[in-house]
Amino acid sequence: MLYHQFQQSPFQPRISGPRTWLAMALTVALVCVSLFLLPFILLFGAIAIAIFVIFSRIYVARQVAKYKRAQANMSSHYSGFSDYQNGKVVRETHPKDYQGRTFEHQRGDN
Repeated sequence: MLYHQFQQSPFQPRISGPRTWLAMALTVALVCVSLFLLPFILLFGAIAIAIFVIFSRIYVARQVAKYKRAQANMSSHYSGFSDYQNGKVVRETHPKDYQGRTFEHQRGDN
């Protein structure tokens, strides 16, 4: 009796039948459809990344322009308080009044 059980493959009834053939056909169809759609999915991804890069560059350019405008407004607002004019240090007109000092900016008590 034991010998009779091991003579047959236990997988034989499981692999055959209409449900198995239907599952195999569906699997093959899904693989074919996915292989057919894969180039379109990759193309869509590439287009989406390109659009994202273009619009992010525009957004960053706008933000940089806004930042530069704010910096220009701040520098024009504080230009009276700065020791710099056109990027150069303003030198004292009367250096002998400040002899021995290590700074060159205007004193507030003049």
